[in-house]
Amino acid sequence: MGFVRQSFKRQMFITFLAVTLILVIGGGILTVQGFQARIRADYELRDSKQEAMIEKKLGEILEGVEGTIDGISSNAVLTDSFSKGRKNSLNIYTALYEETRQVRDFAVVDLYLGEICMYSTRSGYKSAKLPLYYSVLKEASDNEGKVIYTLDSGDASGSGGALMVARQVAKGDVPGFVVIRIEQAELESQLSGLLNANDGFMLTNQFLRPFCLLGSAKDKTALTLIRENFFGGELYNQGFDSNVYINEIGETGLLGIYITPPALDETAVRAGYQIIIFLAVASVLICLFVANRLSNYVSKPISVLAQGMKRFRKGDFDAKIELEREDEFEQLAVGFNKMTTQLKDTMEERVQAERTVNETRIKMMQAQLNPHFLYNTLDTIKWVAKANNVPEVATMSASLAGILRTSISEKQFCKLSQELKLIENYCDIQRIRFDDKFDITIDVPMEVEEAVIPKLILQPIVENAIIHGMDEMDNGHIYIAAMRQQQDGKDLLKISVQDDGKGISDEMLTALNTDDTKTLEGHLGLNNVNTIIRLYYGKEYGVMAIRPSEGGTVMIVTLPYLEKAPTGE
Repeated sequence: MGFVRQSFKRQMFITFLAVTLILVIGGGILTVQGFQARIRADYELRDSKQEAMIEKKLGEILEGVEGTIDGISSNAVLTDSFSKGRKNSLNIYTALYEETRQVRDFAVVDLYLGEICMYSTRSGYKSAKLPLYYSVLKEASDNEGKVIYTLDSGDASGSGGALMVARQVAKGDVPGFVVIRIEQAELESQLSGLLNANDGFMLTNQFLRPFCLLGSAKDKTALTLIRENFFGGELYNQGFDSNVYINEIGETGLLGIYITPPALDETAVRAGYQIIIFLAVASVLICLFVANRLSNYVSKPISVLAQGMKRFRKGDFDAKIELEREDEFEQLAVGFNKMTTQLKDTMEERVQAERTVNETRIKMMQAQLNPHFLYNTLDTIKWVAKANNVPEVATMSASLAGILRTSISEKQFCKLSQELKLIENYCDIQRIRFDDKFDITIDVPMEVEEAVIPKLILQPIVENAIIHGMDEMDNGHIYIAAMRQQQDGKDLLKISVQDDGKGISDEMLTALNTDDTKTLEGHLGLNNVNTIIRLYYGKEYGVMAIRPSEGGTVMIVTLPYLEKAPTGE
């Protein structure tokens, strides 16, 4: 199977071949068998009709024979002929000829008194003497009043013999019998016209001794085989290719055996299967040809696609596939070309972005030199201010140094407690600037202070509250709170910054809550905070603004509650 899987052409050939062979061989066998079954059914119907015609003819013959015997038995002239004494022979023959008109053309009718034939329809001489203790007269006397059908044992052979029909019609010291004799040739003459050329018919007694053999049964082979099957305890048609039908003729004890050739002989069936084999071989050749042509038609564009992909894998981003088709392969080629173009553009953009990032890192590292110098300078100013008893300058220098130290740190995350300390430093500076016109309250549980958040996300919010909210106020207040909350199966950290200032404008409230970046462009701090949070955690997190009824503004920062910095910091 591995050999087949390695070639698209071989796979297509095997598929076509399997489907075609199943259809050809399976359909051919079903056709031949169905044809055989139909022919057999038609032949059986024909055979049954033919057999019925033969049995009808035999029935008419035997009915005429028994009718003749009944007529003789009821004819007073003829019954009187069986008594002793001198009789008028002319009257007797006249009556005999009258009663035997139905059978006289094919049978001889004899009237026996004892074993002597007294009267006969035979021309020229009377029938032979028959002993009372033997053959037909013995059976007739043993079955008084019953018609007896038997074989003339005197001239019987393996090929048949005369059919003797007899009945005792008179009692007395010397019984009287009617004996009708139908010669084998007469039986053949009566029945042969009803047979088809290749059919055979046998009329036998119950011991399978033949009266006549007609048609294909004349060679006695069929009768011998049937007799052997019967006596051997086998089915009567065992060993036959032909169809064999055996029926009893009325209540006579005679058997009619009808033999017909098979509907289809072995030669015809063999020819049918030879045709199937020929079609199977032709199908293999046709499948090979069609699969080769079709696979070339299909595999050529696939090969072109594969070569284009191979060039692309090796780094040739200018690889293009040109196919002059209007089907799915052409769509694949167009899609591949678009993909390579987009990937090339993306790679160039990525290279440019990496170059920009590297340049930015260099600039940041260069820029950090000045903050370090500034940080050291502020530390010096703090100690000089303390030495000269200028506490405001010392406080501002120390607070600004703390903010600067956090801002120049390479770490992007810090604990909430560190962020709150930075807010306190920032508020110390702003209180000196605004001459203590506001105060700040931080209400955060100790266990929440361990939460890790992006650094410098609260400072812009507090700055907005001081600069915009505390404007023109003499006694403002800022309240910062934080809490851990479970919501929709998520562990959240919510930080609120509330002021009692003049309140946020409608425009800013709508822009912040709907993430209207165009409106927020002029408010760099809030926009950056929102952007940083969503870049780190997703769009379901960020900053939301509320304007309470009592005035002021509440800014709520929603973050996932984490005690470690996210991976990939």
